[in-house]
Amino acid sequence: MSYYSELAQNLRKRGCEEDQVLTVLHEVKDRAEAAGTTPDAEFGTPKQKASEYTGPRHRSRGGTTLNVFGFIGVCCVAVFAIWPGLFDFTNPVFREIGGIIALIVLLIIGAFVAGFIDTRVPKEFEDSRANDR
Repeated sequence: MSYYSELAQNLRKRGCEEDQVLTVLHEVKDRAEAAGTTPDAEFGTPKQKASEYTGPRHRSRGGTTLNVFGFIGVCCVAVFAIWPGLFDFTNPVFREIGGIIALIVLLIIGAFVAGFIDTRVPKEFEDSRANDR
């Protein structure tokens, strides 16, 4: 993982909004280039740099995504509990715990999607890096 994507992830974990994440990434890039060093040498680890930023806590998009997947999973559990014969599974395991299996699968998928969303670098920052080349 690059310094910038790890910094973006840590900023989102701290509750920074996307515009603030983009501003910090540009600031880090510009100051590191001006000093002629790497971001690690100039600012320390991404976690250390992100710890400088505080403010109102906002839920990251990845966290919201995981909540949506979890809600859908809980709905699956409720549907299987209320109408166990709705899907007419012949396998006794699916008939008894199909909702729980669906919940677990959805949470695993949601965790991967949320991780991808929270570690990505904002598109605007990627565009500016491409223009610098």
